[in-house]
Amino acid sequence: MNYRPAGTANVLGALALHVAGVVRSSVTRETGGGGTLPDALIVIKDQPGRTVDWLGRVLQMSQPGAVHLVQRLAAAGWVERRRGADARSYALHLTPPGHETAERVLRVRQQALDELTDRLSPAQRRHLDEIAATLLADTVGDEPELARVCRLCDRSCCDACPAYAGYLRAAEDPSDIP
Repeated sequence: MNYRPAGTANVLGALALHVAGVVRSSVTRETGGGGTLPDALIVIKDQPGRTVDWLGRVLQMSQPGAVHLVQRLAAAGWVERRRGADARSYALHLTPPGHETAERVLRVRQQALDELTDRLSPAQRRHLDEIAATLLADTVGDEPELARVCRLCDRSCCDACPAYAGYLRAAEDPSDIP
């Protein structure tokens, strides 16, 4: 098939929505809650000790929205709030049931993505890896943005995360940030 550049972008957009929908459905079923709840579990798992404000920036939520989300996570028994560095902040940590739930979220996410990528040949997988690495390479300019891009990632799967590599390059030369 020959696609015009706009056609390629359009197909990419449709694919992105399809993949996001498949992942969102799988992680929502696993947690029994949608929206940012599964994302928050993985962010806190990967960045224990961060504050509610940090979580809100990563998930692009208002401060009251982030507080409400943390209350939901705490009520489910998945997150505990510990005194933070200053008297006004709390550090977020997963409880043992929270860790188990986060691991299940990552597992069902991986299963959903495996079902999609199992349709590809080894050569197509390599091409997809190269394309994804190119598209992700310069998307991250700061830590919250990196956490946002990788908010549902199983970090143990990526030997060389292209988003993280781009973040490191931007940190070395801030003038290169898009």
